[in-house]
Amino acid sequence: MDKVQLIQPDSAEDEIAEIFDDIRKTKGANFLTPTWGFFALDVELLRGWWTLTKRLQTAPGALPKPLLNAISLVCAAEVDCPRCINNHQTHLIEHFGMSMDDVLECMDFENSSKLEPMWKDVLRFARKVAFNESTEDRDFQALRDHGIDDLGVAEIVSMAMLESGMARHAVGVAPFENGDRWPKENLPSASYAESVDH
Repeated sequence: MDKVQLIQPDSAEDEIAEIFDDIRKTKGANFLTPTWGFFALDVELLRGWWTLTKRLQTAPGALPKPLLNAISLVCAAEVDCPRCINNHQTHLIEHFGMSMDDVLECMDFENSSKLEPMWKDVLRFARKVAFNESTEDRDFQALRDHGIDDLGVAEIVSMAMLESGMARHAVGVAPFENGDRWPKENLPSASYAESVDH
């Protein structure tokens, strides 16, 4: 069976090349992962997914960026996607100065004795939204008690929907792509590279 042929970085042209460059400038060359080569099969898809990702991961908003990015890690862990977990662990460590211990606390936030209550409540709410678990009045009240406004709720929901979808792509579709041809300098780590090759 023919694999899905990703748009490789060295063959990107015009606006696709410009968006790839923006990903490199914004997140670092090692975060231009094969997922972007998949969306680049159509420039409008690439533009849309990157615009949303950039807004949530890096642009100023209602919630702290480390917390929003921790939602991505929790979603990746829930889907059990090794590539996604490694991507978000590396991102939190490189961009926000978190330690591996901090990252592991986020992944196991329900049992953490170190995370602030706000982080726990946000991560719990995001996980529920991402994975079809009903939310209740008390979930919204917890967010309000932390001073999270409507925009903050929209950011949480958007990040939960974005990353749970990306993780599902990585588990369900990426094994059928030619990601093994992706340049190693565009991968977050050696561990990520091992997951792409298998």
